Amino acid sequence: MVRFSDILGDEKKKGKEPLSSEPGQVAESPQEDIRIKKVRMTDSQILSPEEIPNFSDPFSTNRYSEDVKTYYAELLEKAAEIRDRVKTNQGLSHSPILSLLHDIIDQDLVDQLYEYALSVVEDKGVQSHTVSVSLACMKVGKGMGYDTKKLLKLGLSAFLENVGMYKIPERILQKQGKLSPEEMDVIRKHPEFSARILGQMGTAFQWLEKIALQVHERPDGSGYPKGLKGEEISEFASLIGLMDVYMAMIKNRPYRNKFMQTEAIKSIIDIGKSKFPSRVLKEFLNQISLFPVNTYVKLNNKSIGRVLSTNKSQPLRPTIELLYDGLGQEMEKGKLIDLSNFPLLHIVSTIDEEELS
Repeated sequence: MVRFSDILGDEKKKGKEPLSSEPGQVAESPQEDIRIKKVRMTDSQILSPEEIPNFSDPFSTNRYSEDVKTYYAELLEKAAEIRDRVKTNQGLSHSPILSLLHDIIDQDLVDQLYEYALSVVEDKGVQSHTVSVSLACMKVGKGMGYDTKKLLKLGLSAFLENVGMYKIPERILQKQGKLSPEEMDVIRKHPEFSARILGQMGTAFQWLEKIALQVHERPDGSGYPKGLKGEEISEFASLIGLMDVYMAMIKNRPYRNKFMQTEAIKSIIDIGKSKFPSRVLKEFLNQISLFPVNTYVKLNNKSIGRVLSTNKSQPLRPTIELLYDGLGQEMEKGKLIDLSNFPLLHIVSTIDEEELS
């Protein structure tokens, strides 16, 4: 059990930077031979839902345990409480959040909760974004080798870094269409609002204040509010900043439609080397995958499916739920196939969910 006092205690050691960047190399985008082959899948090549442990209705969130659903609801509740306290100028407490995050880490539910968060249709705005970013950060943090203590600090940082958004007028947050330069200037002040709010938690939380100020900074100096560069930005802030961008891209916003997950990842890859540290970007690609959970894909035999889980060792070969056969006929009952077991099958493209309706 990690004591919460230990998490705060590290920051008091003189001369020690608690959140330092570490060197790493960006992995090259995975390549795979995508020559089309004529493949006919027989029923014996496909796993039925009954053959998958704990698998029920493939078209809903029922395949997740009640613990996962309960923890997700509790995270949303905590985010809503924070919203209400910020709007009414009340102080924030770290203990309830840390306690909840500790239970999630202790029960090894980070990955499942991350996948569940992506499958939830209802969007509660900043609260949903806060929960998704926090879980995504912890998922990537696990891949980077963070221990429980560091994961708790990362999770708490991600959960609180965006509190300044609750000080932005709703007319701006909910505006349909492009924001004016003046409105963008207001939005860009939210890191300072966040830092001010977190600064009221006391000297023991100065590290949270610092991270909140740095989340939108970029190594090439193009970020805000201070235009920091390189190692001036903590690794936590860079990781949270990356997941903040990704989660914002794959959700609808009042001023634009969402990006397909694969397109969002490709966009991040294109700009990533100058915008995010290589170590952070590399593990993001390892953990999130080029074909993330809930991505709709077409196989080389023309069948269509939805990604249910990713395979870190073979990122181009996830487990998918087949929805339509090679003739375009909707399958009556979802069937699963782990592409890592079928070398003749591979993904040839992604599909927008709206194209299936």
